[in-house]
Amino acid sequence: MRELIKEAIADLKRTEGFIYVTSEGKKIDLHEAAARGIAVTPVNPKDEVIKKLEAAGLFLTDGKFVSELNDLIAALSGGSSSKGTGKRRSFSDAEKSKIVEEWQKVEAAGKKTKAAFAREIGVGYQTFINWLKG
Repeated sequence: MRELIKEAIADLKRTEGFIYVTSEGKKIDLHEAAARGIAVTPVNPKDEVIKKLEAAGLFLTDGKFVSELNDLIAALSGGSSSKGTGKRRSFSDAEKSKIVEEWQKVEAAGKKTKAAFAREIGVGYQTFINWLKG
């Protein structure tokens, strides 16, 4: 599967615009076809890549499939699934206090900005600032 994906990426990078195929399905340079009087059909390389991927079971033009694939990747990597689902994490006062204490240690060491720390713990910057104000 990995090789198929690498090949698909290479195919898309290698071609600029359309590729041209003869009636037998062989790729041919447009100028060569014109010089030899061969009829050709323009083909979008993306369509060819999509066909190859779908034949292998990767339906990347199906929004639901892509969403499920992203959810799987997020679950495997320990992240949260589907950004923007509207689900919020609530923190107890004790958790907030502990996070603020941890920030004070990090701040004393001068290792991170408030924004970077907030991102790292998965909290919005302004929310974190509000916790610091107390």
